[in-house]
Amino acid sequence: MSSQVHHSRYCPTCGTPVKDGPRGGYVCTLCYTVEEPPGAVTDRTEWRHTKRRRLAAARAVWEREGLLTAD
Repeated sequence: MSSQVHHSRYCPTCGTPVKDGPRGGYVCTLCYTVEEPPGAVTDRTEWRHTKRRRLAAARAVWEREGLLTAD
């Protein structure tokens, strides 16, 4: 019995069949071309802004409580 594997996507650089990731996007296993899933850039940017706000809030608490020391 032969199994037939049909790929819906091929790497635009080298033509290798690729599998979509769970949220879309792929990494080619031959030439390592990357296509990010839709919204990945926006999600990453939002995460960075949220991280900066959390760190700033933590720093304010540390300074207020005298836990932050200058080296």
